[in-house]
Amino acid sequence: MKLVYRTAAEVIFLIHLGLVLLVVFFGWYFPSLWPWYTAALVVTLISDLAFGYCILSKWEFDLRKKINPQTNYDYTWATHYTYKITNHRISNRFFERMATLFLVVSLANSLYFHLLF
Repeated sequence: MKLVYRTAAEVIFLIHLGLVLLVVFFGWYFPSLWPWYTAALVVTLISDLAFGYCILSKWEFDLRKKINPQTNYDYTWATHYTYKITNHRISNRFFERMATLFLVVSLANSLYFHLLF
């Protein structure tokens, strides 16, 4: 069963990584991605405001905790993987505030430039 949990967690990680790449790098650059980009911004912002976290993070971390219950996944997706890569922690509060600000500004810019130009 652990193989199923790990595979599902890895698939969710890859989907999450794709979503992050779309929102941060590719969505604003490629006009053909605008509907997907805008939808990703809206869904991510709603998830952030309604739950205080990304649903994909919760699913992935819940699956990883089933594999190893002692593992601490009490961080956001970005802070968790930043720590794994750099061995330095980003404050969850700082990241959550910056992510919300980024999403609001990106959505406003996207709608402004797409609808007016």
